[in-house]
Amino acid sequence: MMAPLAAAILMLQGQPAMDIEPETGPRIVAALSQEEVEIRSDFAGAEIILFGAVTGFSDEDDIVIVVRGPHTDLRVMRKERTFGIWINRAPVRFEDVPSYYSVASTRPLQEVGGFSALRREGIGLEHLRLSAPDSERTEVRLGVEVTVSEIAEDIIEYREAISRNRRRDALFAETATGLEILEGGLFRATVALPPATPVGDYTADVYLFRDGRAVASGSVALEVHKAGIERIIYNFAHEHGWLYGLVSIALALLFGWGAAAIFNRR
Repeated sequence: MMAPLAAAILMLQGQPAMDIEPETGPRIVAALSQEEVEIRSDFAGAEIILFGAVTGFSDEDDIVIVVRGPHTDLRVMRKERTFGIWINRAPVRFEDVPSYYSVASTRPLQEVGGFSALRREGIGLEHLRLSAPDSERTEVRLGVEVTVSEIAEDIIEYREAISRNRRRDALFAETATGLEILEGGLFRATVALPPATPVGDYTADVYLFRDGRAVASGSVALEVHKAGIERIIYNFAHEHGWLYGLVSIALALLFGWGAAAIFNRR
């Protein structure tokens, strides 16, 4: 056991320390087994090891790792039954929703921290932060301006719907068994990236919980990007969208004409 631990410590040397508390408090040092993931046509998913060490770690402490993918806007609609037909109604646009969200902890989150502590840090699918500016308005109540949301009573249902859909593609996950504590405050966890992993910048946030609250935290970065011919096409489509559209139409017409010519000869 000592050899792997010594190797892990050597690998952590030279990595940026993630310490939020003063030097007298607990400190976290962490790193990833790889900081870049390349997506090619045969990409079938990947597993990355996040490992690190906590100074001043005790058996009563807990560690939580949250990996967040690039944020994007998301449009969610509610299905309602009208005259026996299910129709999508009441569309709501949420801003800055993580396209990938994975949580691993040493124990179930409800045993790690209190509701307010988890909600403040946005830890756990139940506490996923959702912002819908189009449904918010400002009102004056008792002489004080407050922000009121039209979907406040339904936000739990929207959050559950988003989590359910993302879980289906393995883009959202929450587990209390994915983080392993080793000797001397060392820890490691496996970050699983599915085949549908979005490209962009990821952050892996590490939290040390003590007595139900986070006493230290920090993050390491991960980049997921296209590689090979896929990267050339991806960059071309995003940098020259109108030209990419014209080329796509021209190719479709060309292949359609070619297929028609072949079948006409037969």
